[in-house]
Amino acid sequence: MNHEEALTIIANSMYKPEVRLKLSLLVDTLRIFATDNDLKEVTLCIPDNCEKHGFVEGYHNVKKLLQFLADMLEE
Repeated sequence: MNHEEALTIIANSMYKPEVRLKLSLLVDTLRIFATDNDLKEVTLCIPDNCEKHGFVEGYHNVKKLLQFLADMLEE
């Protein structure tokens, strides 16, 4: 399954109550971890070959990434 197919499946299932519940739980969990001060200095290295999956190469703060993912999943 490629990225576009995965997004289509997610978009088509957004209205199912069981999927909305799972996404809500995931968003809440991501937000909990995003506030964890133990992760304040943790970085994630995304290598240069990940652009094909939509990720920008470089070092990224884990707390900010978790918050970003939560925001994107919530919309």
